[in-house]
Amino acid sequence: MNFRKLALAGSALAFMAAAPAQAAIVDNPHFKVLGLVIVWGADASGTTPVVSDFIIDTATGAGDHDAIAGNVHTVVTGTLTATPDSLAGASPFEVTNSSLGASFNTDTSSDGVLNASDSFTSFTINDTTDVTASGTAFNSSFFVASNTPFAIDAAASTVAANTVNFTLADVGYSLAVTQSGSNGGLNFGGNAQFPHTGGATGGVAASITDLSAMATPVNVFTGNRRTAATPGTIAGQSVRFDAEYTLGGSVGYDLSMGAGEIEANVVYTVYVP
Repeated sequence: MNFRKLALAGSALAFMAAAPAQAAIVDNPHFKVLGLVIVWGADASGTTPVVSDFIIDTATGAGDHDAIAGNVHTVVTGTLTATPDSLAGASPFEVTNSSLGASFNTDTSSDGVLNASDSFTSFTINDTTDVTASGTAFNSSFFVASNTPFAIDAAASTVAANTVNFTLADVGYSLAVTQSGSNGGLNFGGNAQFPHTGGATGGVAASITDLSAMATPVNVFTGNRRTAATPGTIAGQSVRFDAEYTLGGSVGYDLSMGAGEIEANVVYTVYVP
């Protein structure tokens, strides 16, 4: 009897030792990166370069969350100089197609505006001689870095205008993208790509040719890819949006447009569609 019990116990021990050991390890790495669009240029005080818009994709359309309360202000294209709030002085006049004095204009003082220190000299005319206003193009820029496609809407409103002669329709408009370059010694775009596969004008609303089309908010750009192409800094992964505003549009100012002043605010809203 004792021998049988011992034999059975030995069999049980052999069975238990053959079972493998059990251990459970649970690991759960998780990453979620939201769509991000960074917009930079100047701030309200004219300081540059400043990131004033940090946009997180949390909604559909222009309802995305802006993590910075301020707004970006543009810089003069090719520089880090903040664009002026308004025009100082008046645009000089320029004589074209004159057989005498063809190269002069009213800005004899070379200060960029028409004032009492400027003067004409006599000039001959023929059937093609004309007078136009020079310095009537306004070029400004802002910068965008993104990890996702984004869109831009724009709205224009009149600040000051001669209601008889000048309206928003008299201000021509065009928008393009510069992939890389240098602004005031700051290099940008070395790690960037155009935010649209169509290049410098890809995604740009070509039908928006003057500011009257922005009397109500309108889309001026829709991209189909991010700006960041390779690892880099904010500036390196940024592209530059270049806006050009011209008095008289592609034709330019003509005496038939009359005299006066036109000043507008153009507000761009950047968002993830």
